[in-house]
Amino acid sequence: MYGFWWILVTGSIWNQLPERYGKWNSVYRFHLRWARRGVFSQLLAIHAEEQKSCPFKVIDATHIKVHQDACRHSQPAEQRALGKTKGGRNSKLHACVNGDGKALFLLLRPGNEHEVLTALDVLQDVEGKIVLADRGYDSDKLRSQIDASGGIPVIPPKKGRKNEVFYISEIGRNRRVVENFFARVKRHRRVNTRYDRLVETYMAFVSLASLADWIRF
Repeated sequence: MYGFWWILVTGSIWNQLPERYGKWNSVYRFHLRWARRGVFSQLLAIHAEEQKSCPFKVIDATHIKVHQDACRHSQPAEQRALGKTKGGRNSKLHACVNGDGKALFLLLRPGNEHEVLTALDVLQDVEGKIVLADRGYDSDKLRSQIDASGGIPVIPPKKGRKNEVFYISEIGRNRRVVENFFARVKRHRRVNTRYDRLVETYMAFVSLASLADWIRF
């Protein structure tokens, strides 16, 4: 585990792992097995389930620059959550956090995919929850789906919207907690830039950083 943490923080390639953490190839293969089994994401899900009493769910997404080494793989780009934009290949990390900015669910998608398309997948169960998001999620369809699921959408309307929607700015300002969450986990270089070719291994590092955020913040 100490080897995982060193790679997460420094963003170094695996063969640069200091010998005190063990043979780099053995540590890498151990991490790969755990990532493919979803161990880190399951640990995050268990911890989030134990802390589900918060009435808020806040969602947002952030772009992750993909290093050129992460693009070399036989699998199709979309299958590995790689999107092509003006700045090159990138991914988009979606997150749902509670009112304190602690991660509840994470999802990686191509960087050129609009976040509203996967909003419900990221939110999951919203019954009895107040859902906060920015203007990028201003969609009549999404609002209706949240309402039908028993949630309360508090999403600011886009400029030029013809029909009025329910929005209380004093509550909506609290959506900053998800932006703060991204700022904290991106302090880890292995999260801030995607060096991993596989979605599973990259998300394992993101989940590990999110678990540490639960403990330290």
